[in-house]
Amino acid sequence: MTEVVPVDVLENAAIGIVGTGSLAAVVSLVVASSYRWTTTRAPPAGMSVLTGLSVVAGYLSYTAFVTGAVVATVPLDHQASAGYVLTTFLIAGAVAAAGSRLGDRIARQVSGLPRIDADGEAGTAVRSARLATAVGLPETIEDADGYRSVDPSVRRALAGETVRLPHGLSRTERRDRIERHVEGDYGVGNAAVTIAEDGTVERLVVGDRSSELGSMLPPKTVGMAITADPSPNASLGDPVEIWTTGAQSRLVATGTLRTTSGSVATVVVDVDHVSTLSADERYRLVTRPDEQTDGYEFASTLRTADETVVAMTVDPDGPLAGEFAGWLPGRVLVVDRDDEVLALPADNETLRAGDRLWLLAHPADLSRVDPGPASDTDGERHARVESDVDVRTHLQSQ
Repeated sequence: MTEVVPVDVLENAAIGIVGTGSLAAVVSLVVASSYRWTTTRAPPAGMSVLTGLSVVAGYLSYTAFVTGAVVATVPLDHQASAGYVLTTFLIAGAVAAAGSRLGDRIARQVSGLPRIDADGEAGTAVRSARLATAVGLPETIEDADGYRSVDPSVRRALAGETVRLPHGLSRTERRDRIERHVEGDYGVGNAAVTIAEDGTVERLVVGDRSSELGSMLPPKTVGMAITADPSPNASLGDPVEIWTTGAQSRLVATGTLRTTSGSVATVVVDVDHVSTLSADERYRLVTRPDEQTDGYEFASTLRTADETVVAMTVDPDGPLAGEFAGWLPGRVLVVDRDDEVLALPADNETLRAGDRLWLLAHPADLSRVDPGPASDTDGERHARVESDVDVRTHLQSQ
């Protein structure tokens, strides 16, 4: 049966709650007004409220230590004491927040310190004094060639956003700051900004880097982690044979070594071999006598670099026809010309109409040869992203 709390105890509890709430409000008001008066700045969020609650907590702790109760003669382990403490802190926190705002306002009124709105006339005056510059991003955010498309919500958030930068930055510094802002605050893998002569942003290209192993897998293959004893001569990208261990060793599957970590090896095998491999069994990897290649290592390094690989077709009326391969930004990896494939062509190799070339470059440099959809005369872009596996295939064939 619930014990009824006497009326006099309720009266003492109400008086205590009002008193401690008033104490928190006064302390918060004094702290906020003193901070504004001393520094002419707004007090940090929650500082004065926390100070007021700390005083209330100290008072309740002192009362409990001296009298053995927080309200009248109610024991500390009684549910009424818990309710009293909880109610006291809730009300004290509310009135302390009001006291903080009131104290800050009183200090501003007495000292004559107006509150400056960052987007008001005062903020405009500060910016016109050459202390800050507002730069607007384009309304259309483009996808970077060679990268995964960013989430549509990110492009919507970036479209038309205003970025405030220090005055006096050069075009390069302004570009770098905006790119770091987009990559850091919006979680974009790569951002490339084109700055006009007047300092405005003409073009913003964004993209996400490929992650995990899936982007490196050829069609109809999977990556599996197995317990194995890898060959000491095996390295990334080497073709391997997967054998069982024991007295009667047998060949289970063939694949490609992706990576190793201790006794765990990640191999790329055909989908049909997945059911023949077990996670509970230990295997032995044997390097197959195929020609070694650095294609896998190149593709793995490319995944973590800022540069990307795009495939471009030289249009007869385009700007690339008749240009030297060495004049293009970045590095031309492969030129596919009729039945001839040129790997890493010389810088003086002349590009011909119909050539299909693979170009390794940074997205910002690619904009020099790919001006974007707005400038295409036929409404189609000539650059199309190819997978790392296709590039690796062309390099391996040489």
